[in-house]
Amino acid sequence: MIPEKRYRLTNIQVHGIHFLMVGNRLRKILKREKVSAYQLSKDLGIDEGQLSRFFNDKCGLSIRKLERIAEYLGYDVTFVKHKPSRKGE
Repeated sequence: MIPEKRYRLTNIQVHGIHFLMVGNRLRKILKREKVSAYQLSKDLGIDEGQLSRFFNDKCGLSIRKLERIAEYLGYDVTFVKHKPSRKGE
């Protein structure tokens, strides 16, 4: 089994891609969808403490877990291109 890579997806920049406030965005979505972090953790088998640390910018979540959460909530994980590629520089 290939180990999951963990990405800290809050307030960092990777190769020009900004991952800002994913935890805050997810918290707002949970509120809008009327799903508690506890319910999310139990239904998906994600440690409630890990979710809490993610929301408080103490740890990251794997892309795989973020995709599972998005699917559960009826959302997609999408990368949006905001400017031209720097390919070839």
